[in-house]
Amino acid sequence: MKKLALFFCGIFFFAAFPLFAQNYALVLSGGGGKGSYEVGVWKALYEYGIAQKVTVVSGTSVGGLNAGLFAIAPVYRVEDIWLNEVPLELNQNGEVISQQGLSNIMNRLSFFPLSELESPVVYVTCTHSWEDGVGSLLNLGVQAIKAATKSVIDYAYRFCLNDETDENEIRTKLLATSAFPGFTEPARLSDGRLYSDGGAADNTPVEPVISHAPDIILVVHLSNWSPKLQQGKWSCPVIDIWPSEEMRWLGGTMDFSKEWIERNINLGYNDTVRWLNENGFYPVEDYWFH
Repeated sequence: MKKLALFFCGIFFFAAFPLFAQNYALVLSGGGGKGSYEVGVWKALYEYGIAQKVTVVSGTSVGGLNAGLFAIAPVYRVEDIWLNEVPLELNQNGEVISQQGLSNIMNRLSFFPLSELESPVVYVTCTHSWEDGVGSLLNLGVQAIKAATKSVIDYAYRFCLNDETDENEIRTKLLATSAFPGFTEPARLSDGRLYSDGGAADNTPVEPVISHAPDIILVVHLSNWSPKLQQGKWSCPVIDIWPSEEMRWLGGTMDFSKEWIERNINLGYNDTVRWLNENGFYPVEDYWFH
């Protein structure tokens, strides 16, 4: 009887653990225009009091951009940037992804608080590009070969933005993690080397958050077919959040229209709220965290 009681107590503990967790890690995948889904996820997490408990965020490509935005800007401002600035700036001059447009958005933001923030700690993942400026399409081929033959850790470069006191260097690192090969140029950092999109190395970068010993890792995927992360590999529970509707693979990645962005924000919000409600969470009042 005692063993049976302990068994049911154990089941209750693991089922209720997310409710009592105090330190969450958030991992944001890359995926271009599909990254607007992550804004909806963040909005829901904030309304339910979980975003305020996120102590570390790790992202690749658009996930890295969102990680930086989530750390420095209120939820409503991030949503406004995506809905009103991204469609205008990233679609200019007939470019698929306007690097200048992205720079324009970031130049309107202050990243100075990052160096003074204890929480959340923000990591972005990049890959090392060719120093001699060989074309981006060739670089994409090189990355694809590496992805097939080498360990992720061998060529995924992690940068902690909180360690950086130069705002322009932070912006350049955000440009680097989102420099999609074949469409945008790699970015040169202060070490003199060129870096580009980290998606070919590690599109869902869990590794950087592990050393922070979170209670729970929340992983946001941007495709319906992304593999579930292996639970036993990490020292804490991993909760995967997937889109419940089709995300259009490359077409969705290259789509920065307001209609697509609005659809994805709503989808991310509704998917996350559904999971939160199913697991016993309730919306909280903002003043609880002030």
